[in-house]
Amino acid sequence: MKNLLLYLFLFISITSNSQTLIRYDYMETWNWAGYWAFLTPVTPIGGALFNAGGFSGWATNASVTSNESALLYGDGNGSSGIEQNWYVLPNVTGLNPNRLYQLKFRLASYSFFSPSSTSRGVDGTDFVEVQVSTDGGVNYFSELRIRGNTNALWGYNATGSVIHTANGSFTNSLFPAGDIYQSPAGTTTNPPILSNGLTFITLNLQPNITQVAIDILCRVNSVGEEWWIDNIELLEIDPLPVELISFEGISTDHGNLLTWKTASEQNSDYYLIERSTTGEFNENSVIGQKLGAGNSNQLISYNFLDNNFQRDINYYRITQVDTDGNFKIYGPIAIDNRNTGKKLVKIINLLGQEIDENYVGVIIEVYEDGSTIKRMR
Repeated sequence: MKNLLLYLFLFISITSNSQTLIRYDYMETWNWAGYWAFLTPVTPIGGALFNAGGFSGWATNASVTSNESALLYGDGNGSSGIEQNWYVLPNVTGLNPNRLYQLKFRLASYSFFSPSSTSRGVDGTDFVEVQVSTDGGVNYFSELRIRGNTNALWGYNATGSVIHTANGSFTNSLFPAGDIYQSPAGTTTNPPILSNGLTFITLNLQPNITQVAIDILCRVNSVGEEWWIDNIELLEIDPLPVELISFEGISTDHGNLLTWKTASEQNSDYYLIERSTTGEFNENSVIGQKLGAGNSNQLISYNFLDNNFQRDINYYRITQVDTDGNFKIYGPIAIDNRNTGKKLVKIINLLGQEIDENYVGVIIEVYEDGSTIKRMR
């Protein structure tokens, strides 16, 4: 018979990180004055007359907030010179290296200017690419590309999204292996507007930056191909060092198993695991250590098995330590490893069904006094 378990579950609910809008370009209003790099008409190879970088500017045919968007649209025939332009967002200085920063904007593919063209809608060679500089605009690195697919058209009301983290490099491979995200293919309807086109674009910038400049490169090569951009935002995020979502302990046949999960970590160095039979902890309470994840935005699970405890109520806590020495304590939780001598009546599973000694999983022990104990076997 397994010893009595007092099972406590600690759930730590963390609200979302604090976000502050520090720069924006909503086209109608702004404090981050974006502009198209080239606006002088030229005649490229192929004979089509368009801006140096395509027909680019601002229009009111579609918008997220009334009543304007930036756009680039093509006038070529698929074999003309590349029609492209950069939407330039000037360098922002004075960023806090202890905070995280995030770029957001809305993206659409309409065909207002040549709706009957057979080449309307963006293809695989048409793309929008976010290029990031953290050295005052001296060097730019491509971080994210959204490209079309078989005459794809979608509006600002589409639901598709991209959330990508910058890493200072670019992998030229298809989503989700690299940094290129491709829209779903277009349809045969006219106009073929997609409901799941990639319209909500988020780029998490690299940590520890003090300045940032952004270029959004838009490229097309045929008539009827249009990129529309609106509601550009730069957000400052005050990250929680560690977003712990659970910490629990349970008695098993091999010892007391401690598990905890984190939704995100920033500068997380390591975790100290501590045990006490009194509920008081000191420097002699440490029984183990686990390395932290450093920086992560993914769900991470940790576990620690203690097989050297006393037959008593054992209290556990974990101390998370940052790379700068700051720390935070979680817990305690308690596991009762005392042998009370109570008579076990039956063992059931979580559905209330009696089980035998070969059952593996979470079980409930039912004792003669009506008490129950849940444990892992």
